[in-house]
Amino acid sequence: MKKNVKMIVMDLDDTLLNDDLVISDYTKHVIGNAQRLGIKIVIASGRPTPAILPYALELNLAQHNGYVISYNGAIAHRCDTNEEIFRCTLTWENIDLLNSVYKEKSAFIHTYIDNRVVTPEHNPHTDFEGQLTGMPVVKVDDFRAEIKQEVVKILLLEEPTRLKQIEAELRPLIGESMSMNISKPFFLEFTNKRVDKSKTIDFLCAREEIDMQDVMAIGDSYNDITMIRDCGFGVAMNNGPLDVKKYAAHITHCNNTDGVATAINRFALAV
Repeated sequence: MKKNVKMIVMDLDDTLLNDDLVISDYTKHVIGNAQRLGIKIVIASGRPTPAILPYALELNLAQHNGYVISYNGAIAHRCDTNEEIFRCTLTWENIDLLNSVYKEKSAFIHTYIDNRVVTPEHNPHTDFEGQLTGMPVVKVDDFRAEIKQEVVKILLLEEPTRLKQIEAELRPLIGESMSMNISKPFFLEFTNKRVDKSKTIDFLCAREEIDMQDVMAIGDSYNDITMIRDCGFGVAMNNGPLDVKKYAAHITHCNNTDGVATAINRFALAV
């Protein structure tokens, strides 16, 4: 059934990208069809902005006045003018708390400074982030001292089972002071309490004079829950966990079988 879709917001990893980190030619074609009908396209990811922009280029977002939402909603980037139009950083209190927590929990930690991934200890999860984003990983002696201005996101990193345990342990401590989300199973991500993908989509909707009810949001993981829940039509990927899927109006195919294109065709284009 065709919906009145004016904006499509898509997560990147495990949603728009297949397991080879590629947007299929078919998905590009379908997104192009949506753009030609005037539907606004937005990529919304936990990734840093520089690690999303090459995909925005592939999808011609600049030519169609699209946007990139990065760091789970902490930054919004306007593609046609190549400018940052929204930024919300962690507070110094947030940063100090997370610096204490990673030591107490014996977890790995990293953040992003000057287009570098900064960590006090090399670890496989941060190395994976470096490979995923193409950003250099820099080891520093004193993590807190390296942060000389407020950053937009900090990650705690551990094996998935331990990370879920850490998340549960931190929930009472973090409370409402920060947004805390698992993106990949070994990434526990912290942003300002005023940040999540849904809130930044709402900011873009106000700019574009689009009602959130006319937005289709497609994602697979925990950091996608707010946009899947709050947008007019939320779509979860079949490869996502059950406790994300329960928020969706529709479950599409997995990321390796053009799930994004299938949802766009069915609900935005009625193909």
